[in-house]
Amino acid sequence: MNIRDVAELAGVSPATVSRLLNQTGRVSASARERIEKVIQTTGYAPGRQSGRIEVNHNPTIGVLIPSLLNPVFSEIMAGIQERARHFGFSVMIADTGYERERERQAVVDLIRQRVAGVILTVASVENNEALSLLKEFSFPFCLVHNRSEEDEPSVFVDNYQAGYDVAAQLIAAGHTRLGMVAGRFQVSDRAKQRYAGFQSRIDAGEMAISEALIEVDPCEDAPFDASRLLSMHRQVTAWFCSNDLLAMKLMHYFSRQGIRVPEEISVVGFDGMSFGQLVSPPLATVRVPHRMMGNCAVDLLFNSRHHTGLNLQRQLRYEVNLSGSVMTRQ
Repeated sequence: MNIRDVAELAGVSPATVSRLLNQTGRVSASARERIEKVIQTTGYAPGRQSGRIEVNHNPTIGVLIPSLLNPVFSEIMAGIQERARHFGFSVMIADTGYERERERQAVVDLIRQRVAGVILTVASVENNEALSLLKEFSFPFCLVHNRSEEDEPSVFVDNYQAGYDVAAQLIAAGHTRLGMVAGRFQVSDRAKQRYAGFQSRIDAGEMAISEALIEVDPCEDAPFDASRLLSMHRQVTAWFCSNDLLAMKLMHYFSRQGIRVPEEISVVGFDGMSFGQLVSPPLATVRVPHRMMGNCAVDLLFNSRHHTGLNLQRQLRYEVNLSGSVMTRQ
């Protein structure tokens, strides 16, 4: 960080920052407040930059994702890096572990590194401090998978409609009692939206599915409540999982219990990851173009740097494919 960086983030001139730091002239109260907020957030100190090793000679895009362990974000990263190289940019990655405080700190760290912009997936866009900082400093960013309510740059699929479509196809296949295994709603607004759409179609069909929802920690290795699954598997005929990783873990769990998929119970994932087609039976899933989402996010990020006030949201298509781990019920 240098005095020009502080001025840019605060929306003032370098001379104004200099007057405040050196107390050599008047600075308005509003400018003072903005400058002090930048200094407090970034930890800028006037004497630190001299003799410092520069670590960011090359133009860089910051990327903030919830988990490097989830293959979904690996595919998105591949798309981001592919498109960033096209523009001559490198990529700096931060893993937040689905924690809001780590999201905020990661954004602060990326701003300090003076990246050209930030591409991010957050737990939820509601009351999100990381997003608030980016907007307050007018810092270029683009959301991936999260859908902004304020027409901010974002690329996403319609999670609500996808959940609705899964339930509709399962009902059409003859399933009369459905359940869902989802990442905890407080750390994934995507899972919450998928469940809302899923539940909406079930309610429209007047099907009782009381307690047929299990929320799990997306970072746990063994997330399933075995007692609840065993007590419900005789009633529930099809489980919808909020991502493919959970669906594969569920299928593995059923296999260990001697419960056959799809003959005795059906399982549906969400993401369309390639590994789901390497198992037997192949995983039924909602296919999402993650690599394309990464490409698109880089384009939207650069567009947002130069065009303010335009709608930079992009909604991509998904495909519901229920072949494989889903069986029609007569």
